[in-house]
This record gives sequence, C-alpha cells and structure tokens, in this order.
Amino acid sequence: MPRRLVLVIASLLTTTVSQAQAPPVRADSAVRNGVVTFNPFAAFIAGYVAGDVEVKSSPVLTLGGGVSLVNLREFGGYRAYEAKARYYPGEHAPRGFSIGGAAGFASADDESNRDVNGQRDATSRNTRPTIATEFSYQWLLDPSSRFVAVAGLGLKRFLGSRSDRRNPINDGLLPTARLNIGIAF
Repeated sequence: MPRRLVLVIASLLTTTVSQAQAPPVRADSAVRNGVVTFNPFAAFIAGYVAGDVEVKSSPVLTLGGGVSLVNLREFGGYRAYEAKARYYPGEHAPRGFSIGGAAGFASADDESNRDVNGQRDATSRNTRPTIATEFSYQWLLDPSSRFVAVAGLGLKRFLGSRSDRRNPINDGLLPTARLNIGIAF
C-alpha cells in the first residue's frame, strides 16, 4: 500500500475517533432513518456521477447502494454498482463515524479493441465483480437534521482476471474517496 494512502487513512481515523468522542447527539434533534447523497465535486468538476442511498435497519447499521458513472476519454466509460452496509459504532445511524463494506460489479470499455487510428472498435465491455471497504464520517446538519455532509476514504478490489493492464478495472485495487452532500429523510 502506498505510503501516502496509509498516512491519509491514519489521518482520517484520528480525526473521526476524536469526533466520535464529541458530546452525544441532542435529544431534540429529529430522528432520520435514511439519506440520499451525491458528490457535487465529481459531477461539476470532474464530469462524473457518484451517489449513495442508505436506510437505517438498526441503531448501528444501514443498508443501501451506490452508483458511479464516469466517462473517461481514454477508456470510454466506467460504471460501478454496489450494495452497501455501514456499521455505526456510536449507535446513532446514519450519523457519525461508520465502517462500511460493499459488493457489486464494475465495467469499463475494453481498451484493447482499438483500430489503427486509436479509435474504439465495436463496443466491448470488461466487467468484474467488486468488494470494497470504507471509513467515513457523516454529519446531519441544520436544526432539522435534513442536510447531510459525508467524507470518507476506502479501497475497492476488482476480482477476476486482470489480463489487460490498460483497463482501469484490471488494476486490482483502487483507492476511493467520498465527499458527498445530500438530504436525510
């Protein structure tokens, strides 16, 4: 694992542990059972869509899903769909520090199908199952606890054969980041 990634993960864990020791949630704040978030930085700056939905199933657990759709010029397109579970040790799901896991699949255009001029031939997709983990912190802000802000870091593993190293899903391991905003319901 690259040294920078280890330092970033350690920094995130230190910050979230200190946040987890913050005073308990106000008794008068509204109870929220789910959130819908998206990454505005990815959508408006990098040109891709990434979002999550999670619903509280117990005081410590949420279940949901996520999607990422990227149109990279050099690869054509990348899509990932995942089922997710997040554990909130502070017992205030979906608020605070969480440790998450995900399973799903990702696909990308196969880079090896290019003609002499470098143009893509017939659309050929390379699809792999994925597993992932993530550490994140989720804030439910404003007096009604409707506005959500999330910051998280994780790793995604692409399973299966990795024959073509030019395809992004054949790298085996991908660091992930999440800076999402959204609403709670």
